[in-house]
Amino acid sequence: MYTISVPYTNYKKEAKRKTVSFNLDGREVFKLLPELKSVFDWMESNKNEELRELSVEEVRTFYNNFEHILLESYGEMSEDGEEFDKDGKFAFEKTALFNACMVMFVTKPDECNKMLEGVMPMDLFKMLVDAVPTDATATQDEKDAEIARLRAMVLEGGATSTAPDA
Repeated sequence: MYTISVPYTNYKKEAKRKTVSFNLDGREVFKLLPELKSVFDWMESNKNEELRELSVEEVRTFYNNFEHILLESYGEMSEDGEEFDKDGKFAFEKTALFNACMVMFVTKPDECNKMLEGVMPMDLFKMLVDAVPTDATATQDEKDAEIARLRAMVLEGGATSTAPDA
């Protein structure tokens, strides 16, 4: 789970601060594999580089995938810790707080990294980083095949806390 206190200005121009929580369980991670892969690729391609010109399509693809991840991971934990209620994601999407979260995560790569690491179960995070091809020589078909293999592994109940053999 990832929890952060976010400063924002509401639509009445009042300064506010609210704590929000994000979390994904294992099955949600596997549903979001294409979006997560796209975001990881984006972050890797912009790592340790000087400013480079980005295409509109590149930025739009990153934004849409990250927005989907953020909305799917937003929720509130029950007092007993047994549930993480995500029924409020559509209401959250309409708020100035949501806008502030998106702007913060998109403009602050370190916060985006913390959020992604925080929302995912660590064993799955490591497995995804290790298992899904990220090199430029991997074809889209190879990447899609690896994502399909990981999804099938979960459906068969074979998810492990270590990276699968290559």
